[in-house]
Amino acid sequence: MEYIYRNLENIPVDIEYPDDFENIVTDTLCKPIIYNRFKKVAHCPKFGETFDYIETIRKGDWLPYRGQNRTFMPHTCHPLGSGKTYLWMFYRNGTIYFVAAYASWRYDGEEVSDMRDYTQIYIEQIMCISQEEQFMYEYQGAYRGGWVRCQDGSVYMRDKEVVYNFVTAEQLRDTFLKYMDIDFRYADYMIKEAALCAKYPQIEFIKKAGLEELVERKVMKLPSYIGPNWRAKSIPKFLGITHQDIEKLKSWGMFDVDNIATYKILASQGKVKKHHIGLVKREFQTSELYEDRKKENFVRLATYFDKQKKRMKEDSNYINHSVKWMYKDYLKQLQELGYPLNDYYRYPKNLKEAHDRISEEYLAMKNKIRKEADKKRQLKFEKEFLPRLGKMCWRDNKYLIRPLRNRTEFNNEGRNNHNCVASYYERATDGGTSIFVLRKVGAEEESFVTVEVDLKMMKLKQCYGKGNRLPEEGVKEWVEKWLVRMKKKLKRADKATMKGAA
Repeated sequence: MEYIYRNLENIPVDIEYPDDFENIVTDTLCKPIIYNRFKKVAHCPKFGETFDYIETIRKGDWLPYRGQNRTFMPHTCHPLGSGKTYLWMFYRNGTIYFVAAYASWRYDGEEVSDMRDYTQIYIEQIMCISQEEQFMYEYQGAYRGGWVRCQDGSVYMRDKEVVYNFVTAEQLRDTFLKYMDIDFRYADYMIKEAALCAKYPQIEFIKKAGLEELVERKVMKLPSYIGPNWRAKSIPKFLGITHQDIEKLKSWGMFDVDNIATYKILASQGKVKKHHIGLVKREFQTSELYEDRKKENFVRLATYFDKQKKRMKEDSNYINHSVKWMYKDYLKQLQELGYPLNDYYRYPKNLKEAHDRISEEYLAMKNKIRKEADKKRQLKFEKEFLPRLGKMCWRDNKYLIRPLRNRTEFNNEGRNNHNCVASYYERATDGGTSIFVLRKVGAEEESFVTVEVDLKMMKLKQCYGKGNRLPEEGVKEWVEKWLVRMKKKLKRADKATMKGAA
């Protein structure tokens, strides 16, 4: 078996390899047996052996060979290949070196009897971790300069989901990280944790204090909502609370990340008792507490919610959720109505009654605003657009067509013709489109066909009957002829207007 090492030119570190590295690569890298069914010859690239056979073999068969079940693939199925990433470490002169390499095998259709057994090993990353600095080198291809030192200071494995990890707990314990209890089960996490522990040696006492979760969140870049001081030399300074606070939380059985975060936020608002933490955590996520810590007194608010749930005589998850969101909706409406957010309004004795009362007032205000806006919109529509649309009214002995003139007519047309034309009111009154209704002569008040026209292009956009169905035969042709006639009519009117102005 031949091993070809790649990316070694100008490599920045003299690499040490694990014991029996190449044999382990051979054992763990998937290499099917290639056979030629015409010549009854097969080759095993794993053991470098060519052999004759007499049995019938089919593509993908899983058959025993040298005490192992192996996959058999025909020589016509090419290219075939496999690859795996390997990670190992060595320790030299106070620096931990993690090396990531990609091993690759490939079959490109050569004669089975002439197959060359070789595996290419590409050295891709070298992570360097010491107490003074943590960084990594990465091979970016010869055309991009080969080996480069990453400038962002981060240390991690790039885009590798499945990794064969040579690193053991014993190896890590033989380094300056021997008391850190690094989790070596997941390669990328192990490297990041090792770099973090090297940067902050005080992680040793953080872990011994039972706060490993803070290290995990830091490594995984997840929020802890504690805001720890990673350069602190003691647990109280690290957490930003006093020794007495720590002893209090331990005596309550609440010395963990979420409870510490909740305690810190509540302590910034007043004195904290044991039952306060549980009460608040039943109502709020830690992220909510952190985001709104300057706006809300959470103990008072959670106590208020609890009383409101008892008033409703239910304590299900539905009520828990509805009380909280009812309160948010109530406050939002209070603000928009201009009420002062004092205690009298913020904490009504009966939240449901107060919410219903304010909601009615809020809806009345919104309706009033909408009506005033509609009035202005309608006046503008009647002044700027409706006169021109009125010139397009037409009637013969079969049909009549006219524009929709106000919100009521838009609503009625949408309701009666089972379509969404009511939603076109704002756009139509702004001149963005033009809506007409087609009626049968003798049934002028009954909805029949709704028509949309692009007035700028004088182009028919929509012409549908009830429920957005295609209209009766001949209707669309009638509308198109009407539009051609109106185009000529409006053109003559515009010329006359321009001549009169001159």
